[in-house]
Amino acid sequence: MQTSTRNILLAGAGALALLPQLAVAQTAPEAAAEPTSGIHDIVVTATKRETNSQSTPIALNVFGAEQLKQNGVSNINELGAFAPTVNIGQSAGASIITIRGISSRDTTEIGDPAVAVNIDGIYLQRPTGMNAAFYDIARVEVLRGPQGTLYGRNATGGAINIISQAPTSKNEGYAMFEGGNYGTTNGEIAINRRLSDDLDMRVSGVVHNNDGYRQTGNGTRAEQNVNQGGRIQFKYHPGSRLTATFGASYMHIGGEGTAYLQMPTQTVNGVDVTRPPSTAYGATHFSLNTPGHLNIQDVMLHGQIDYDLGPATITSITGYHRQRYINNWDADGSDSKGFNYSRNELTADASQELRLSSNNKHGFVWQIGGFYFHEAFPLNNFFYKNATNGTPVAIREYHNSVPSESYAFFGQASYDLTSKLRVTGGVRYTHDSKSRVGPDYIGSLTQNVDNGATRTYSYDNSHVASSKVTWHAGLDYQIDSAHLLYAKADTGYKAGGFNQFGYGNYAPETLTAFEGGSKNRFLDNKLQVNLSGFYYNYKNQQVNQYVAAVGTTITVNAGVSHMYGGEAEFIAKLSDDDQFDATAAYLHAKYVDLAVANGTVNQSLAGNDVIQSPKWTLGAGYQHTFHLLGGTLVPRVQTQYRTKYFLTIYNRANDRQDAFTRTDLSLTYKPEGGRWTAQAYVHNLENSVVITNAAASATYGGVLYQFDAPRTYGARLTYNW
Repeated sequence: MQTSTRNILLAGAGALALLPQLAVAQTAPEAAAEPTSGIHDIVVTATKRETNSQSTPIALNVFGAEQLKQNGVSNINELGAFAPTVNIGQSAGASIITIRGISSRDTTEIGDPAVAVNIDGIYLQRPTGMNAAFYDIARVEVLRGPQGTLYGRNATGGAINIISQAPTSKNEGYAMFEGGNYGTTNGEIAINRRLSDDLDMRVSGVVHNNDGYRQTGNGTRAEQNVNQGGRIQFKYHPGSRLTATFGASYMHIGGEGTAYLQMPTQTVNGVDVTRPPSTAYGATHFSLNTPGHLNIQDVMLHGQIDYDLGPATITSITGYHRQRYINNWDADGSDSKGFNYSRNELTADASQELRLSSNNKHGFVWQIGGFYFHEAFPLNNFFYKNATNGTPVAIREYHNSVPSESYAFFGQASYDLTSKLRVTGGVRYTHDSKSRVGPDYIGSLTQNVDNGATRTYSYDNSHVASSKVTWHAGLDYQIDSAHLLYAKADTGYKAGGFNQFGYGNYAPETLTAFEGGSKNRFLDNKLQVNLSGFYYNYKNQQVNQYVAAVGTTITVNAGVSHMYGGEAEFIAKLSDDDQFDATAAYLHAKYVDLAVANGTVNQSLAGNDVIQSPKWTLGAGYQHTFHLLGGTLVPRVQTQYRTKYFLTIYNRANDRQDAFTRTDLSLTYKPEGGRWTAQAYVHNLENSVVITNAAASATYGGVLYQFDAPRTYGARLTYNW
C-alpha cells in the first residue's frame, strides 16, 4: 500500500470522531436482570459491543474462565474436544481450525487461515502462535459462520475471540499447580493490584511442562510442553469518559515439537488402503532417525483506548506481534528415509483498528471504522536429506521475504422497526496484497546427495492482490427477554495467493451464508435451548492438492462446495445441585465441483466430503453437587461422539478418521468459605486414537499421520485470594 493510501486511511479513521450522532430513540425491551438462580447470563463482545449472549443473533459458544479451568483447556487445540462443529487439526507445529467444514490447510508462509483468531482484539495471522495466550483467560468466544463485516478477511468459517482477564480495582489473584501423567507439571499465577484510584495492574505467568506424548526412539520424545510465559497489563481510567488498557506478553514454546508417523503404503487391487495404528500404543511408540527441535519466541504488545464522546464512543486498538519460529522435524516420519525439514522464520505484525460506535442500545445503533494490518516475514527454510556420510544436504532452499498488507473500511447499523423487531445491515471493503521475493533452490528429490549437487538459484518475485466487498443483513425478533428468533445472511472472503514451483496463483474464495435460529430460556430460567440452521454456497474454495512429480502440496480452487446443517444446544438446571447439558450438530458438506490433476488427466472429486466434516457431532455432560466434607464435591462426566470424516480432499481409506468417542471425567472439591479448590481429572478416557493430519507421499512411499493427545490424567490445586 502506498504512503498516500495510508494517509487516507488514517485521516478517514480520525474523522470518525467528527461524525454527528444518528440515534433515533425508540422504546424497546430492556435486557433481563441477572438471574439469582438457574442459568446465568454471559456478556460477550461478538458484535464489538457488549451484549448478552442470549440476545446476540449469532450462533456462538462462550466458555468462561471456570469452564475453561474445569475442562483443563490450556491451548487452542483442546477447544475442539467440547465445542460443537469445531475441529482442530495439525500440520507440524501449527493449528488448523475448522468450523462447520471450513478451514485452511496451508500453514506455510504463503497461506492464510479461514477462521480469524483474535487475542484481546488483536488479529493473529500465524497458526503457530495461537497457544500463546491460553492462561489467565476471562472467556473464549467461538463465532460460527462468516464474520466478514466486523472481522474482515480470513473469517470465512468464523472467528475465535480470546479475552484475557483485564485488570480490576480489586487486590486479588490466584495460583494453580497441576501434576499428571507424561511428567506433567504445570503452574499459573495471577496478581491483580489497585495502584491508585485511576490505575490498576494485573501480572500473570504460566509454566507448562510434560515429557511428551510420543516415544520416538533412542530415548527421545516428541510433543512435549516446555512453555514459559508472562503478561502484564495496566488499566487507566481517570473519570468516566476515558479508559485505556495497555499490555505486553511473552511466551517461549520449546521441546522437540510434533512428530509425524509414516505408515508404509498398502494397496489392494491398486487402491491405497493404508491405515493408521489402531491402538494408542502404536500411535505413541515409533522410531524416527532425526529428533525434532522447536523454539518459538512470541512477543505481543496491545493497547486499547476508549473515549466516551457522549452520543458515541471512539475506540482505538493497536497491536504488535513478533514471533521467532524455529522448527526442525523428521519429514518422512520414519527411521530409514532421512528426509528432514527446517523452518527458521521471523514474523512481525502490526495492526490498527479505529472504530466509532453509538452509545444508545435501542433505536438506530451503529458503528463505523477502519482497519490496517501489515506483516513482515523473512525466512530461511530448508528441505534436506541425510547423506550416508552423515552430512545433511539441502534438496530445496527458500530464502524469501513474504510481506503482506491489508486495509479495510466497515460499517454496521441496526434499527428497531418495533419494540421487538430489529433489522441489521453491514458492509466492509477489504484490500489485500502479498508478495514473495528472494532466491530459491529446487533440487531433485532423487539426486545423489552423497556427491552433492550444483546449486542453481532462481529469484522468486511473486505478487498477488485482491479486493472484496462483504456484507451482512439480519432480522431478529425479541419475543420477550427469554426468547429470540433471528435470520441473517452473510458473505465471507479469504484472499488469494500464489504457489511454488511455477504452479501459478489461486483466486480468493468467497462464501454466501444463510442462517436462522432461536435462543430460549424456559422453566423459570432452568432450561436453555438454542437452535440454529444454515446453508452455505462456497465458491473457489481453496483446497490442497499433492503433486507427486515435485513431491509437494499446492493450493487450487474448488469450483463450488455446499454445506448445510443444524445445531441444537441444551442446558438444564435440574435442581440447584444438578446440571445436564447436551449438543447435537448435523453437517452435510460436499464438493460439488472439484477437479484436480492426476498425472496428465483431470480427476473429478465432485461428491466427496469436505475435509474434517463429520456428519454428526453429539455431546452430553452431567454434574452433581454433593454437600459433604465441609464443602462441595462436584463430579462431572462429559462425552462427545463424532462420525467418520476425512483429512484430505481425496476421501481415501488412508485419510479417514473413523467414528470415535471421547469422554472426560473430573472431580472437584471446594471447602465451604475456603479459598482453595482441588480437582482430579481424566481426559480421553477411551484412549481413542484421533488423527489430526494425514498426507500420502509418493516421495516417502507412505502416509504421514499426526494424532491428538492420548489419555491424560492428573490433579490440580488452585488457591484464590
